[in-house]
Amino acid sequence: MSSKNKYCVIGEKLPHTLSPQIHSLFFKDRNIEGSYGIREFSKSEIEGARSELIAYDGFNVTIPYKQTVMSMLDRISDEAKTIGAVNTVKNCGGTLEGYNTDPYGFRCLLEVNGIDPRGKSAAVLGSGGAAKSVLYALKSMGVSSLCYAKREEDAYIDGYDSVTYAQLDNMSGYLIVNTTPVGMYPEVGVSAVSESVLERFDAAADVVYNPAMTEFTRKALSLGKRAVSGLYMLVAQAIGSQSIWRGESVKAEDIKPIFNVIQRDYFRQHGGNIYLTGLMSCGKSTLGRLLSEAKGMDFIDADSYIEQREGRSIADMFAEGEDVFRAAEKSAMLEIAGMRNTVVATGGGAVLGAVNRDAMRLSGIVVYIDKDIDKIVRDVDCSGRPLLAGGADRLYSIYRARKHLYEDSCHAIVNNNGSIEQGLAALKEVIGED
Repeated sequence: MSSKNKYCVIGEKLPHTLSPQIHSLFFKDRNIEGSYGIREFSKSEIEGARSELIAYDGFNVTIPYKQTVMSMLDRISDEAKTIGAVNTVKNCGGTLEGYNTDPYGFRCLLEVNGIDPRGKSAAVLGSGGAAKSVLYALKSMGVSSLCYAKREEDAYIDGYDSVTYAQLDNMSGYLIVNTTPVGMYPEVGVSAVSESVLERFDAAADVVYNPAMTEFTRKALSLGKRAVSGLYMLVAQAIGSQSIWRGESVKAEDIKPIFNVIQRDYFRQHGGNIYLTGLMSCGKSTLGRLLSEAKGMDFIDADSYIEQREGRSIADMFAEGEDVFRAAEKSAMLEIAGMRNTVVATGGGAVLGAVNRDAMRLSGIVVYIDKDIDKIVRDVDCSGRPLLAGGADRLYSIYRARKHLYEDSCHAIVNNNGSIEQGLAALKEVIGED
């Protein structure tokens, strides 16, 4: 292999970095011949590392060298200068140029989840490097008001208003972002702020990605808020580096397939749930039971779980109004999201709730079981289903309204138009079954 497309990530200790996997997936997706390695430097070595790093077409920088590396660069972008840190370096014929793709990654995280802070207020928890990147991103998105919460008196970020954590108790807004390490593995089960603070914001974002569902995001979800974790930001900022190195724009559709693989593998390693979504009678329960048996996992049919939890039938809940059932469904899905190693056949309308979608993606692999609507119509008995009082026409209408939600909220799609055996084999393949 030639030296072209030779990249690496540098840091002090990098035993668990996901960067090589992310960039390898990018190369594979684009059919690019390239290499991406790991290079660890001690603090005494980093100052003289330029002579070695000049051999790479580009490299990423992680802690603790995002500031240190700036002294060895020939040019630094305005964005990186403002933030005071570099995480991406491009080698332009021996001239090293520094950039910071963290703001891009955070903007992508919000955009892909439909969280739009433009013209609204936001608060950022923390005063370190991650906070600076998030503040920069939010300012560029046009928030109406912005502040950061700090614990140390001397923690100061130029150009932004600061508040104490005590003052957060009297604040409200649209978005609250955790950039602190509170809740990060192995110190799980703690949140940077209380439920009383989260209750006064509409959405919560955590830059922490291990665990995928932090106590911060769990609390937000329990309050019915939108909540997202930092894994998508991690993937997006990495792909942003490729955009700089290669001089090519990166679209959202370039990021999502790579993110889906990264998140799938994460949940395989950490005992995440497997959620099967799709229209009624698409085969979720049948495939779910077979998959749970094959993998030695628990199985839950979400609709049956809701009925047992509420002590009455879904039809009885619908008789009071669909909103009554959806509220019960949301509470049940949040409970299920707290479980581990469980295959879940969701109700056909579970994807309608944004909190449900967030809870599933923060706690497991989501697979859309897609079956031809004409086959479903032939199989479904509309008489016993509250949503299908209008008959087959109503079912077609529901399918058209939900299909994009099934597709947008899943990690993978399984076609279930063949035999059960074929559907199960396809399901095992997309979840990465060995």
